[in-house]
Amino acid sequence: MRVLIIENETYLAQSIASKLNSFGYICNIIPAIEHNGTLDYEVILLSSSACGDHYENFIQKNSKSIIIMLVSYISDDTISKPLRSGASDYILKPFMIDELLRKIEHYKYHKEILEKINFYNSYFNFVQRELNTPSLPQYQPPFIIKSNSQRSADIYAMKYARDKNINFIILSFRDQEWKNILKNPPQKEKYYYITNLEELKKNEMKILLESISKYNFILSIISDDAINFSQIVDITHIVNNQDLGGEILSIKEYEQAIITKFGERYPDVELARKLGISRKSLWEKRKKYGISKKK
Repeated sequence: MRVLIIENETYLAQSIASKLNSFGYICNIIPAIEHNGTLDYEVILLSSSACGDHYENFIQKNSKSIIIMLVSYISDDTISKPLRSGASDYILKPFMIDELLRKIEHYKYHKEILEKINFYNSYFNFVQRELNTPSLPQYQPPFIIKSNSQRSADIYAMKYARDKNINFIILSFRDQEWKNILKNPPQKEKYYYITNLEELKKNEMKILLESISKYNFILSIISDDAINFSQIVDITHIVNNQDLGGEILSIKEYEQAIITKFGERYPDVELARKLGISRKSLWEKRKKYGISKKK
């Protein structure tokens, strides 16, 4: 990380540079602001005594850098105006170099977090535009998102979280961790998004839905089955071609994948009906593909 030290106290500037160099920073020192252009430094340590008359313009043009004011006294000119112009923080002379280093590391981490948030927001906005994401309901949790793909359900849940400015604890019914939530009453201020409700057996699902009625749960299920619950967001009618993978399966591969995935969830009669084949044909396909059914 490149650091520019603008300080007319030579000993102080060299002391700062020596300490930062030992932590892997690359430092340059100048005694005063030389021009008002944009400089290529991640961090600028700017002494108020070396600012000159046009420091506000300099700070504004370099506000993407982490700018920490090195000040000898507190006033509107040394602190308030620089902070309003875009400086990140200030430190009062004399100071411990370790305290300055702590501030730099803090704002470095803060900047990295903001960049990650902007990246994920950008990605989410892109995906949301690509998918046919419907308008949000006026529901308050608990509710169920019923979809034809996990991706569509997840995007819908994330859209809800962003719109309501809430954070989820994300779990899956494929894991056993979700059971720990219900051992004790969930905290009412927390929100849970739990995927793959279709993995539960019907009696398990019934017990679960009865137990979450007073808590902030959003569940997703990939199914077109009827569900007995008061608030259901049904987006199964929305077609998202982007949910299809890049690889096209053959009919045999598709049958094998569906029987493997849903064979334990549905009785043979119901699974055969959904596939549009007879129960005998389903049995023959199990034997053909080597798919055994648990007893």
